[in-house]
Amino acid sequence: EWAAAGYVVLHYQARGWFNSEGLIEVAGPADVADASAVLDEVGKRAAEWRADAEAIGMVGVSYGGGLALLGAAHDARVKCAASLSGWGNLTRALAGQAAPNQVWFDILMSTSILVGRPDPQIHAMWESLVSAVVDPAANVDPLLAWAEERSPEAFAAKMCGRRLPVLVSNNAQDELFVSDAALMLRQTLHGAGCRVQLLLNQGVHAMAELPSLAGIGGLVAHQPVWDETLRFMQAHLRPSKEPPPAGPQQGEVGHHPPSRPAIRFQLRSPEGIFVAPRFVSYDRWPPREQEAVSLRLGQPLLGGGAAGGGGATGGEV
Repeated sequence: EWAAAGYVVLHYQARGWFNSEGLIEVAGPADVADASAVLDEVGKRAAEWRADAEAIGMVGVSYGGGLALLGAAHDARVKCAASLSGWGNLTRALAGQAAPNQVWFDILMSTSILVGRPDPQIHAMWESLVSAVVDPAANVDPLLAWAEERSPEAFAAKMCGRRLPVLVSNNAQDELFVSDAALMLRQTLHGAGCRVQLLLNQGVHAMAELPSLAGIGGLVAHQPVWDETLRFMQAHLRPSKEPPPAGPQQGEVGHHPPSRPAIRFQLRSPEGIFVAPRFVSYDRWPPREQEAVSLRLGQPLLGGGAAGGGGATGGEV
């Protein structure tokens, strides 16, 4: 589909996974250097592949989503980037609200051992995190430094200094990279000057992306995340070309411009992935429809006191 739209698509395996050399470093500096090496290869073979080396975008899912943003942050040859079910802040993913994310660690370690070779440093950093929760006096500086250089948010100034267009797509029931963190990433990048489009889909980790990626999209209702990703690439890499069809857009409600809305939330459906998705869209966040309300405690609306046994407490707006 992407080739038919005029794209040269290059897929590579991150270091340590499957047959790729090296160790899994969780999107560390070596992974970022690998991404730039891939772009070097594109430049060398652009004529052979009939590729435009001045119009490069990076797209990744999950682990690759974080790598896409980090690669774009460190290499200005990337003109736009899409992170699908990725992360923005690794510290937040590891231990949001100071609670270690056991789900994150178990998934990473089990899959990396099954189909790759994890760096022993990963387990050491996890042990450091757990120890810090038990002992507040523990030194977490090495852990924070390790996580920060793997966090796209830490490089917002580098990305947004050149107003990099970014697409962020995450899923509402994802316990690995939670949807609140996606909104925080969007706000951080938008505030730093990036042009950000955010999709929040229903489903668990990578569920909106994987069916079509695995070639089994026909088994479930059409999910528009890949349509939106291709449209995003067209808009920023080939703006003179006609954008691709957007796919089903039933029931789109909310305040949004005639182009692509800045934020789209998929509405929950009892039928889940077996019915066409519906979205609510906004051109800004917080949305225009949101109203700020201030409350302050007042006198009880109903008789209270020792004899009355309490009652509803009123407030003033």
